[in-house]
Amino acid sequence: MNLLKNRFRSITAVVFAVSLMAMTAVSCKKDNTEASYEQYLGEISYDASIYAMSMEKIEDEEEPGIVYREVTDYNSVINTADKPVLLYFFSTNSIDAAGVTAGVEDIAQKLDGKILVIGIDIMQHRDIVTRYNIMAVPDFVIVDHGSLKSGFNSINYAYWTATDVYNWIIEQGIS
Repeated sequence: MNLLKNRFRSITAVVFAVSLMAMTAVSCKKDNTEASYEQYLGEISYDASIYAMSMEKIEDEEEPGIVYREVTDYNSVINTADKPVLLYFFSTNSIDAAGVTAGVEDIAQKLDGKILVIGIDIMQHRDIVTRYNIMAVPDFVIVDHGSLKSGFNSINYAYWTATDVYNWIIEQGIS
């Protein structure tokens, strides 16, 4: 009987020791499972069909400015972003695209750190256009943690400016 008790104690001690080692290994292991949207941003590209406007230090410039980083995985960016995402739908075929884009850059600078601005060329990303039911360009949508929060719906306006878009963003609680 003593032999059986000793054997039971030995097995219990071994199981306890192995369990303790496994728990220690798990608690000491660095958790790399948390993804950041930044890992899905590629190189600086001013001709990418989908890009993020990023405030960064620009070589030979005193102040940081907006650069365009290619988005390498759209779904991952919008699902891992730690802030709301402003989707800016545009067409390179639009006459006023450059002027509107300049206004969107101003918005990205004003709300740096509070919102991530992503430009999407509607001619190259029909699936995303369809997902958000974009009816006219340029247009804007706010996505938060991968889900639609609000749409600007530019088709409903006879005339609007970047200031109107900025005010709409502020009305959505982003400031």
